[in-house]
Amino acid sequence: MKVYDSLSNKRYQLISKHISIYNCGPTVYNDIHIGNARPLITFDVLVRFLKALHFNVLYVHNITDVDDKIINQAKILKVTESEIANTFYHHYLDINKALNILSIEHMPKVSENIPGMIEYIQKLIDAKSAYVTDSGDVYFDVKSVPIYGSLSHQNIDQLQEGVRKEVAVDKKTPLDFVLWKKTESGLNWESPWSVGRPGWHTECALFINKYIGDHATIHGGGIDLKFPHHENENAQNYALFKRNIADLWMHVGHINVNHEKMAKSLGNFVLVKDLLLQHSGNDIRWFMYQSRYQNPLEFTKTTFTQSSDELLKFFQQINQGYIQMYLNNVKIVKSIGVMSQEFINALNDDLNFPEAKVVITSQIKSLASYIKGKKFDKFQKLWSTIKAEFDVLGIVYHSPLDQSQIKSLVDEWQKALKEKNYILSDKYRQQLIDKKVI
Repeated sequence: MKVYDSLSNKRYQLISKHISIYNCGPTVYNDIHIGNARPLITFDVLVRFLKALHFNVLYVHNITDVDDKIINQAKILKVTESEIANTFYHHYLDINKALNILSIEHMPKVSENIPGMIEYIQKLIDAKSAYVTDSGDVYFDVKSVPIYGSLSHQNIDQLQEGVRKEVAVDKKTPLDFVLWKKTESGLNWESPWSVGRPGWHTECALFINKYIGDHATIHGGGIDLKFPHHENENAQNYALFKRNIADLWMHVGHINVNHEKMAKSLGNFVLVKDLLLQHSGNDIRWFMYQSRYQNPLEFTKTTFTQSSDELLKFFQQINQGYIQMYLNNVKIVKSIGVMSQEFINALNDDLNFPEAKVVITSQIKSLASYIKGKKFDKFQKLWSTIKAEFDVLGIVYHSPLDQSQIKSLVDEWQKALKEKNYILSDKYRQQLIDKKVI
C-alpha cells in the first residue's frame, strides 16, 4: 500500500507488517459535526484495510477532556467540567457505534494522564527545550529544535510574521507554546512549577510515546491540525528523541458548506447525531467516499441525499437477488468472500475512495445481469466479494427480513399477482418496498 506523506509531499509504500497509527481525537465539549467524523471514518477504513491485508495494526486515538472550551461550556451550562466532558465523551462513543467504527486499542483521556504529562514536560525542561517562567508557566522553546516549521513547510521567520503581536511578555519568542499553564480556574493540578493544567499540544506527544514508542508509523488528523498542533507535537518529540514523531503524516481535508469550511466557530456545521435521526451510519460513510480524503468535500442536502439513494439502490439490487433465489428455490450458500484485486488496487492507491466506489458500482451492475440471467452461483460468489469490500468500508448490509419472512411475503405477493388480485398484490408489494426489500 502506498500512502501520501504530507510532510515530504511524496508517496511511500508501507513495507513493515507492523503499523502503528495515531489519530487526533475530539475535544469533548460538544457533539461532533460531520467534518470531525471524516478523519474518524478515514482512519477506520485504513485500519480495516490493513488488517484485511494481514498487517499487524496498533491504533491510538486520544480524547481531550481538559481544555478551555470545556471550561467555557461548563460555565454556560452551569455544570462541572467533568460533567460536560463525560456527557459528550459518551455521546462520542455512541456516534462511533452508530458509524460502525471498529474498537480502538487505546483511547486515552487527558484527565487520566496528568502525572505522565508532568513527567513528559519535565523531560523537555531537562533537555533544555522548555523553560519555566517567573509566573509559573512552562513554554516550549521552538528555536531549540532545528526542524520546527518543517511540517507546515515554513521557516520560523515566516511563521513569526503571522503570530499575534500581543504575546505573553515572559515568552522568549512569539512562537513558543505553552506546555503547562498556571491557573486556579477550572480543573487544575499540582505540579513542580505551579498549580495549573497542561497545554493542548503535549497530550498527543505523550500518548504516542506511552502507547507506541518514540514515533508512530502514521500520524493523522484533520488538515486544520497541521499547524500549529501537529507541528508542536513533532517539535517536542524531536527534542527528546531526535526524530520526527511519525514516519508519515496523513491529513484529511475539510468538509465545506457553500464552499466554506464547516466549523462550529462559523455556525455552519451539521451534527452527526442530527443526520442520524433520518439517515444511517452507512449513509454517512458512503457520502465520505465521494472524494480523495485529502481533498475538500462539499456537503449539501442534495449531494448527501444522492449518495444515500445510490447506496439504497445497491441494497435493493441485492435484495432482488435474494428474492429471485427464493422464487427459484436456490439454496443460499454462506461463504467468506475476498476483496477483488481492483478494489485492493484502489485502496492501495492511498485510499482512493472514488475509485473503490467505481469498482463496487461495476460489481453491482454485474449482480443485476446475473439475476436477470438466473446465474445465481455467480451472483452469490460476487456478492460475497462485495460483502468483503463493504466490510472494509464499514458498510453494513442487513437483510430487511429473515429468510422465512421474505419468502412468505414474496410468495403472498406472487400468489396475488397470479390470481389477478391487484389490490392485494399492491399491498404486499408496498410492504416489500417499505421494508426496502425491493
